[in-house]
Amino acid sequence: MNNPPKNIKKLYYSIGEVSKITELKQYVLRYWETEFKQLKPTKNKAGNRTYKQKDIDLIVQIKDL
Repeated sequence: MNNPPKNIKKLYYSIGEVSKITELKQYVLRYWETEFKQLKPTKNKAGNRTYKQKDIDLIVQIKDL
């Protein structure tokens, strides 16, 4: 069985994964959704937030302000 290369990016990330990637608490990410209108992760059928790479890039930009 072949393992996928580590450098392949996912299409969607959970809030937990984004929290680890950005080193921000999950409650901070949820709060920023209310403060920054550009940050709008979609929600799946279960209601969980799903972030795309562009969302993560925006979070990093906000964090660096």
